[in-house]
This record gives sequence, C-alpha cells and structure tokens, in this order.
Amino acid sequence: MSEPRRALAAMPLFAGLPAPEIERLGRVIEQRTFERDQEINREGGAWEGLFIVKSGKVKLSKRAMGRELTIAIMEPGEPLNIAPLFEGGPNVFQTGAMGRVTCYYLPAEAARAFVSTHPTVQSALLRALNVRIRRLASLASEMSFTGVSGRLAAWVLEEARRKGVRTERGLAVPRDLSMRELASLLGTVRRVLSRSAAELRREGAIEVTPEWIVIRDPERLRARAGER
Repeated sequence: MSEPRRALAAMPLFAGLPAPEIERLGRVIEQRTFERDQEINREGGAWEGLFIVKSGKVKLSKRAMGRELTIAIMEPGEPLNIAPLFEGGPNVFQTGAMGRVTCYYLPAEAARAFVSTHPTVQSALLRALNVRIRRLASLASEMSFTGVSGRLAAWVLEEARRKGVRTERGLAVPRDLSMRELASLLGTVRRVLSRSAAELRREGAIEVTPEWIVIRDPERLRARAGER
C-alpha cells in the first residue's frame, strides 16, 4: 500500500475499510492545501464536497448576533461541513485555515456515492455531525447561563483532560490559540476574555505564561466551571 493510502487507512473515519476499498478511495480523493486565514468552506455557500483535515487546524464557525462564533477547532482526521452530504443544501458553517492546512477532498458526487455504499463511514460521519449539534446546543446554553469566567474555566479543564502536560507548577494546557481565537470559541470578545483570565489568576485558579495555562487550584477551577 502506498504512503497516501496508508495515511487514509490510519484515519478513524476510514478505520476498518478493507485494503481494496482504501485503494479505490485513494484513486478519487484529492489533496488541497490552504494558507492561514484562507477560506475552505463559506457559510451559506454551495457544498463542493467532503473535506477531511489531514494536517493543521481548521476553525469551524458561524455568524451570530453580529459576530463570528467559533463552534469548534477541527484537527487532523476530522471532517468538515457534513450536513449537506446527507440533506443537500448549502454549507451550514464557515471553515477557515488557522495556519497551513492540508485537507483530503472528495468531490460531492464521489463523496455521496462512496458514503452510500460504506455504512461504517456513514455511521462515523453521522456521529461527527451529532457532536457538532451537541456543541451548538452547549454553546447556546453556556452563553445564556454561564459567564465568561465559567466558560474559560470549563475550556481549560476540558483541554487539560485532552492534552494536559504535567509540570512542576501543575497540569498545563498549551496556549496554541490566540486570545482572539479563544474569545471567539468561548462566545465573547478579547477584552472580556482578558478580564476573565485575570480574574481566575487573582483567585489562584490558574497561572498564565506565554506558552501555557497552568492549573494551580483544580478545585477552585472546577467550581468556577460549575462542575461538582
């Protein structure tokens, strides 16, 4: 199996597909590269096909209340703008590169044909779509009932569970998003986010360095996030 085929076979979306099907997929799938801030899908635009992140990070966002809200940060292996694959219609979300990004791309007709004949891929895509729906519902709830400090605390805890690093100062989360990007993800603006981060620092819940957010008081942070 060639290197591109092995890369496809290693993706969770295509896990379990037999080698001949991976070979078949490899003959129709393309690679596309995007530079930082370059648009991949336009919200409300025509759905061109299925994009899957191969490398880099992609911002999944939506316009609401006069500003852009980041729904999720998509990482390698994750598909973009899935809903039109099943329901037709335009793109539901805006997607844009957060740095240099390479995506696998399956044109619309080929994507629908492949997914319709591979139930495991279809199930994986439906699970990913369900995650997006739950994230939208969670974001709406958080913005209605949770302050920015609470949302920041919850984000730090979740990131620590996903990719926290043990240090002498405590469990640390890498600062791989700018303050503007993080503010958009938490449904606020940079100025308010900065105030909320300063508040958590004063309370001793976190410590912020140029590279890390360090959890100094996990119990206080969990209380701020509304966790029991």
